Amino acid sequence: MISKIAFPVCLAVFLSAGAVTAQSQEKPPSGPAPTFAGKTIDQLTADEVLKLVRYSYTLYNRDFTGQLRMSITKKVPFLLSLKPDSIRFIFSEPAQIIYLDTKDHNFSLLEGVGGNQLGPVSDAKYGQQIRGTDVTYDDLSMRFLYWPNARIIKEEKLKARETWLVRVRNPDGKGLYSTVDCWIDKASGGMMKMLGYNRQGRPIRRFEILHGKKFGDIWMVDEMRIETIEPASGKVKSSTRMQIKESVN
Repeated sequence: MISKIAFPVCLAVFLSAGAVTAQSQEKPPSGPAPTFAGKTIDQLTADEVLKLVRYSYTLYNRDFTGQLRMSITKKVPFLLSLKPDSIRFIFSEPAQIIYLDTKDHNFSLLEGVGGNQLGPVSDAKYGQQIRGTDVTYDDLSMRFLYWPNARIIKEEKLKARETWLVRVRNPDGKGLYSTVDCWIDKASGGMMKMLGYNRQGRPIRRFEILHGKKFGDIWMVDEMRIETIEPASGKVKSSTRMQIKESVN
């Protein structure tokens, strides 16, 4: 069984500490592990489950090369830099940095283009595609991890893993998603799947883990599928594969 997994997606939303539990005493560089008054993993509330997911983003200091692939000819290379206080997606031609600040668990989304200083990504930009792929700024922002009043809908086995299906609703109406369903792995605290719905309750985006392998001392999902769904028909409109190629440190 995989005991330590990192899920780079939503794109970074699938990052996981692996083996993070309610009793975890490990302390990441940016702060202490969450505590839940002695609760077992099955006694956690939905909000506490999301807290475990947020905590998992602070545990790594590693860089990876990767690509977003829509077809044989359309491939967008990037550098993924995981740090205790940030997640960076670095693109070239033209130069672009999309920076997720995880310090103090704020998850602020910043961007720098053409060597310009990093600045906040506006709410109006959340729905825009990144480099013509199925990945949007809304996906990278991971705002839904902080939406209040999450609910555990049920427990479900997904790809032979025990998961919680957690549902969160958008409290401010900003961005693409009105509701998000997250399948969260009980053993690792990482997301296995995400389904985002529009304001009419129709699915519009789906993320799913396809394959993983070991990079040094951690397991990493090296291939994931991100699909844009046509709301009216429910059919897949377009699809992007996120592939992690190798560790560079």
